[in-house]
Amino acid sequence: MKVLKTIANCCLVFLCVISVCVIIAFIYYHYFVKDITIGVNNIDNQVGLDIQEIIKSDDLTEEEKDELKDRYFLEVNYYSNDKGNGIQLQELKMNYFTTVSLTSADYRSTGMQYLGDYQGLPLDVWDGNTSVKFINPFGNNDRYYGTDDNAMKIVNSYVDKSFNYYDYTNGINWNGVTNENGSIATELKRTTQFIIKIDDRAFAICLDKYFDRDVGDLRNIFGIGWKVGDIYNRYYYTYGSLFQSCMQAVKTNSAGYGDYYITVDLSSLFSIKEYDYDTKKFKTDDVTDIIKTYSVLKFHYDENGARNSAQSMFGIIDNNSKYDVSEDKIDTSYWQERMTYNLNVTSKLRGEDIFTYRYSEVYEGYFVSLTMDAKKLFADIPRAKVNVTLDLASDYFKDKNMTIVGLDYDAFNGVELDTITLKGYMQTFYMLENSLCGTNLQRLIRSRNITLDGVEVATNNEYTEVVL
Repeated sequence: MKVLKTIANCCLVFLCVISVCVIIAFIYYHYFVKDITIGVNNIDNQVGLDIQEIIKSDDLTEEEKDELKDRYFLEVNYYSNDKGNGIQLQELKMNYFTTVSLTSADYRSTGMQYLGDYQGLPLDVWDGNTSVKFINPFGNNDRYYGTDDNAMKIVNSYVDKSFNYYDYTNGINWNGVTNENGSIATELKRTTQFIIKIDDRAFAICLDKYFDRDVGDLRNIFGIGWKVGDIYNRYYYTYGSLFQSCMQAVKTNSAGYGDYYITVDLSSLFSIKEYDYDTKKFKTDDVTDIIKTYSVLKFHYDENGARNSAQSMFGIIDNNSKYDVSEDKIDTSYWQERMTYNLNVTSKLRGEDIFTYRYSEVYEGYFVSLTMDAKKLFADIPRAKVNVTLDLASDYFKDKNMTIVGLDYDAFNGVELDTITLKGYMQTFYMLENSLCGTNLQRLIRSRNITLDGVEVATNNEYTEVVL
């Protein structure tokens, strides 16, 4: 009986220890361990929901269809003036919608333009016990003292006057900003919200983020560093912050000058709310712990300087739509270097097809090459930028009962090429000798089901291959 009692007491103690451990584990998990939920917003094209039906029309060319689909939230136009033949011009445009219907009728754009190389800073607010000091980092060092509410009114209403601001509506760009008489333009301040499309749903995006930097005193006591006071600088981002970050991304891109697309992280700058079609309100995500926001950035980066308002994405430079249009001030060779040609199977030159085709009984199909007239045209335009798209499954070839099997001998020999895009069915695409020799081809984009044959004898330069 004594043995049983001893065993029971040991079991009781053992159970108590386990219970205490479970309680401690529960408390630790409840207060110190937290599951983290990560949400991701991918801001892709900002094309109206009705455009998909419009581009199905047979009345539109492939270029027109591509242009309709080529609309993104962020666009940058950057003339670096590295050649010293104009002015340095930096431009940022945001494309969005005016209603949650997300149709092309709701299109609107707002942009910023800076002549030179913009070097701005985020707005700086120091938070003490009861007072707030607002520092204007643009130009002077004026301080504005007051309550937290007054300081936030200054921060939230701040619009950097370093820029020219433009709105785009109904095919026209215009500047509606005035100093004394109010404004009819979209003001790019921290409280401004834009309606954008994500996965065909409406969202509101707002540049309202900030970051804190600890500036508390660090004192040395007996050789040990002690922090005195809970003092920090709070930096409020502005659209100048977005502008400067976008320009930095463009001028440091590894591809260099040209027209490209990159994906940037806007998480530290913008907050996003989804539209609830039931309540008809934009709702805050109070479930996700970390929200990441990525956006496609479309940009044009140029080594030349801007000389004419036509080079601006707004058609205006420094509020002047006729900026430097005098013929005697324009270097015609410079303009020739800036010409870009996008060629496809329907492209014409003086009313004739720009491509010629040769049938091969061995390969049981047609080989493509550029016509002699087209080669001569591009040879007379130094450094003309040429992009070629060959859709092997296009209606053009179907109607003519033609099967395209590759590029012919010397197909593009000597023509400066930037990008060749091959689309179509599963097949082997033959590239005959010297078909891309002397082209300085930069990129070859092909469908995953197309296999290339003969690349080693087709070109004499390295290029980037992209598989779709």
